[in-house]
Amino acid sequence: MEKLKKPAAAANILIVILEMIGTAISFRNGIEVLRWYTVLSNIFALIASLCWLGAALLRNEIPAWAKLMRYCAAVCLSVTFLVVVFVLVPMAVPYGMAGDVLYKGPQIYHHILCPMISFVSLVFLEKNSGIKPFHALIAAVPTFLYGTVTMLLNILRVMEGPYPFLLVYQQPWYASVMWYVLIIGLAYGIAALTGMLIRKRNRT
Repeated sequence: MEKLKKPAAAANILIVILEMIGTAISFRNGIEVLRWYTVLSNIFALIASLCWLGAALLRNEIPAWAKLMRYCAAVCLSVTFLVVVFVLVPMAVPYGMAGDVLYKGPQIYHHILCPMISFVSLVFLEKNSGIKPFHALIAAVPTFLYGTVTMLLNILRVMEGPYPFLLVYQQPWYASVMWYVLIIGLAYGIAALTGMLIRKRNRT
């Protein structure tokens, strides 16, 4: 095996294990948890790591599509981590619920451990020479789709939330637009920065 393949495989195995634990805990609250970007992005990360591991086991190499899946999933988890830390936790502090948002229940897996392990593995352990600058747009697509669909469902009163910044009828219209642009822009920014780090590492 190549020098970095074993640590990368170990990291992806750990991601799969932690994601399965966190997802199982989440589903104790029923299928409605699929409304949350956090749950969807972590399920995506679970599938991406399983595909990566399957390719490594069967072919002893990682195809471009599996690398791209890992990249997209890691970006989604990074969005989750940053939104939780810099948006949701500050919102929860006045209500004494910061722990519930950050680390209690499945959150320790979905909000902290899996995002961190996924990012470190993607950038420092996995070989991702095929990640190009334009892939940042692809990696931002899942966040764009989630934001667009949930915003429309909130406008149509089909869904309420589930995040405070999606409550379009409880805030000025320009606040909804600001949050929409900010979070999708964040997803693209994370994707672009992550891609730059990957390419820089591949050059060294």
